[in-house]
Amino acid sequence: MPKRKCSFKVILQAKHPFIKQINTPSDVRCEKCRTEFRISHSGDGDIEQHLKFVKHKNADRAAASSFLMLNLFKKSDAPTSKDLDIAAAEGVWAYHTIQESHSFRSNNCASKLIQ
Repeated sequence: MPKRKCSFKVILQAKHPFIKQINTPSDVRCEKCRTEFRISHSGDGDIEQHLKFVKHKNADRAAASSFLMLNLFKKSDAPTSKDLDIAAAEGVWAYHTIQESHSFRSNNCASKLIQ
């Protein structure tokens, strides 16, 4: 009688959040090192074996030392009143430029509107 194959379960997902199931219940992908492998033989043991590989260790170190791009940008959910005033001034300036058929380079009266 053949042995039963191991499959990816919620318990493994909780323990290793960077491991994702792909095509079949026993095929997984490590999101840190982008390696695909099977866990059909020993389940969690296959994942633990993968964690010992040099490729995974290097990718784990690189992810820990790299700076997230999201940290560079200030997250603001709602615009402030200053942001709304600036947007309104830019809109009025663009509308005025189009109505007066000015080129953007020779827009002499823009300083009066923006002030």
